[in-house]
Amino acid sequence: MIIKYIAAPVIGAVIGYFTNFIAVKMLFHPKKEIRVLGHRLPFTPGAIPKGKPQLARSVGNAVGNNLITKADIEEKLLSDDLAGKIADMVLAQFSLPINSLLSELPGVSAEDIESKKENVSQAIARYISEALSKVDFAGIIVEKVPGIIKAKLNNPMIEMFLTDELLQSVLAPVGDELQAYIAEHGEEFIAPYVAQKLSDSENISLADIMEQLSIDGIQLRSVIMALYKKAVAGCSDELMKWLDLSSIVEDKINAMSADELEALVMSVMKKELNTIVNLGALIGFVLGLLNLFF
Repeated sequence: MIIKYIAAPVIGAVIGYFTNFIAVKMLFHPKKEIRVLGHRLPFTPGAIPKGKPQLARSVGNAVGNNLITKADIEEKLLSDDLAGKIADMVLAQFSLPINSLLSELPGVSAEDIESKKENVSQAIARYISEALSKVDFAGIIVEKVPGIIKAKLNNPMIEMFLTDELLQSVLAPVGDELQAYIAEHGEEFIAPYVAQKLSDSENISLADIMEQLSIDGIQLRSVIMALYKKAVAGCSDELMKWLDLSSIVEDKINAMSADELEALVMSVMKKELNTIVNLGALIGFVLGLLNLFF
């Protein structure tokens, strides 16, 4: 008699449990369709492997259009906290030697750096030489040197013979020759000096240069933050198009194997799916009890 009252609820619970257990398993299994005599068996493959493209598209649209929006990304990217961290990262690089910074540039070898350094030194030497060639050395010599010579000699007798006109007539050709020599050979004399200065500056950091120029680090940090925010705000639309979160999520899901997709879903919903299975047992048990009375 007792078995009669126990059997119905127990059988109902077992049936409810295994019904929901099989239903949950059929979400993922079988992983591939099964064919018998050329005909596909119903419910193969499982619901999720079969509908993976639609699932990927739906999840991608949900993430890209609802969960993570342009406003959300802008809020994070334009936050003072992130902008400050980026500015600090940039300023941290300023303490590294210039040569070290150059060597970390992608696709730049030591040979490239040496070649660039040589080009820079030649360009600087050429600029200095051109600037010097525009200075009127002949006029300066003719104007200033006679007075210097007389001051150094400090001899009235000699000064009677070394008149300004005499000295100027002698110094004028010298000034012209000097002017022509600088114009023709100035660059080749200046270039080694510039190259040496560049080599000496390889171990100097941008922070050292900032200190020499009395540039305030706090103000520079504010400038970097402002430039970063302006750049992000100006390209936010293009950034969202380039990111295309919907497509990224969709492609990621489509690229997953059935096992990986099952592991992903179970990592998120294992507790909930187990609850559904246990709820099936409970409902089966209750229906078995009710069957005893009705």
